[in-house]
Amino acid sequence: MYCFEEDYSFYIEIGLFIVFLVGYVLIERKKNFKLTLQYILYSYGVAMLLLCLKIPHVFSGFPYDISDIDNKKRLLLHLKKNNEVLMQTTESFRTMGFITFALLGIINFRIIKNLKAF
Repeated sequence: MYCFEEDYSFYIEIGLFIVFLVGYVLIERKKNFKLTLQYILYSYGVAMLLLCLKIPHVFSGFPYDISDIDNKKRLLLHLKKNNEVLMQTTESFRTMGFITFALLGIINFRIIKNLKAF
C-alpha cells in the first residue's frame, strides 16, 4: 500500500520545498531567532512524517514452502516486487538523511549567526 502515487511524489516534494522556502523567508523578516528555529524544527517534523508515509510495506508474498518457489515465474515476480520495495525504502531513507543534515546545517548557521550578533 502506497500513500502517494509514484507519478505525484516528485511534485509533492517540490511543493513542500516551496512551502518551506516561502515560510522561511516570511519568518526570517521578523528577525526572531526562536521563531525561526521553531519553524525549521516543525517543518522538519512534517517532512519526516511525509517521507515515512512514502516508505512502502514489505511485499507479503513470501514463499513459506519449497513448492511455492518451484515455478520460476513466481520466484521472479517475488524477487522483483521485493527489489522495488527495497529500492523505494532506500530512496526514502536517503532523502531523510539529506533533509536531516541540511536542516542541522541551517540550524547551526543560525545559532552561529545569532551568537556573533552579541
